[in-house]
Amino acid sequence: MNDYMTEDTAARSADAGIFMWQLSDDTVYADAALADLFGLDSREAERGLPIVRFLDRIREDDRPDVAKAIHEAIVTGEAYQRDYRIVRPDATEVGVSAFGRCFRDANGTPSHYAGIVYPSIGQPMPSERLFWHCLQAHDLARQCGEMEMVELLGQALRRYGRRSEHDTSIH
Repeated sequence: MNDYMTEDTAARSADAGIFMWQLSDDTVYADAALADLFGLDSREAERGLPIVRFLDRIREDDRPDVAKAIHEAIVTGEAYQRDYRIVRPDATEVGVSAFGRCFRDANGTPSHYAGIVYPSIGQPMPSERLFWHCLQAHDLARQCGEMEMVELLGQALRRYGRRSEHDTSIH
């Protein structure tokens, strides 16, 4: 599966989605475009769902970073921006970019979090670009006979769960 949207997935989820999270009762209100991106029922999303229903759709290895960034945005009041992948119920992955900000009530207490999520149509996610750069470096190191570097880059490639089709030493 790619870390970015295929043309077919993009056609189904081409619109940016907006949301508002009411922190006091942990309810996220989202439009139909956001529900579609996350593979959720649009009527339920418009009436409000707990944040965990959205977080559970974020790819497992992206989830900790996203959760930490959202938490920091709530605590600091700073803007939030992250690229991550959503795993839809049909197992397709959708790369997205998300922007948000936490708003405070008159007492300074975090109360609402609003944002927008849009698909990264055809644009590789940062982890995908990192993988390909490591793969290129691995191939160059092999060509130069730098076997120690080949092994180190092989370890990095294994970390991302991928193998070079050109080199069987990456297991």
